[in-house]
Amino acid sequence: MFGMRDKGFPEDAIRLADETYKELLNLNVEELEIMPVEKFVDLIRQAGYTTTYLEALTKLTFETADSFQQMGNDNPAKGFYFKTLNLYYLLSEKDKTFSFEREMIISELKQLTNSN
Repeated sequence: MFGMRDKGFPEDAIRLADETYKELLNLNVEELEIMPVEKFVDLIRQAGYTTTYLEALTKLTFETADSFQQMGNDNPAKGFYFKTLNLYYLLSEKDKTFSFEREMIISELKQLTNSN
């Protein structure tokens, strides 16, 4: 997915993300796009994923947002950036080890979403 977006094929990256979300969450990109952030986080929290799994899902969600952004679809991009930010909060909650990289990404996501 990362390579597709980087090479200028964000639509293909979105299709791959859609397949992955269907496989992992039984939801497609369109359903996730309109799902409120709180409901999304609750769904992930209830699933009880390991930190490794949660980290992979967080990266997938971030790449989905970046792909929408690259396509010029700002509203879905911002929604997925919000979901990513909240997944990083959940990840920090589950994994008590401080991660400078994670904190930098959270800071970036706050700027992208205009969150405090």
